[in-house]
Amino acid sequence: MLQLQFFGLIRLLLKREALELAWTEGDTVQRVLDRVQVQVAVPFIQKLIDDQGTPHPGTIILVNRRNILHLQGLQTPLADGDTLAFFPPGAGG
Repeated sequence: MLQLQFFGLIRLLLKREALELAWTEGDTVQRVLDRVQVQVAVPFIQKLIDDQGTPHPGTIILVNRRNILHLQGLQTPLADGDTLAFFPPGAGG
């Protein structure tokens, strides 16, 4: 199983803090995001990733507490038991 944790605006949109998702061979961060989007009614991926498939500036996606920017980005492979955390860009003033 994969453990997904949502923070900030994503948590508000999805009305949930976390989600468990079955791990499948070949899962990557991008693949998991696509699978979650199919399961939930609220569009949320565009809050994290732009139309070119690049995380928005300020987006933080962690795999086992490691930022995907220091791994293989959205193509970071996942293993059974991994934890993913999604932080959308912050805003404020």
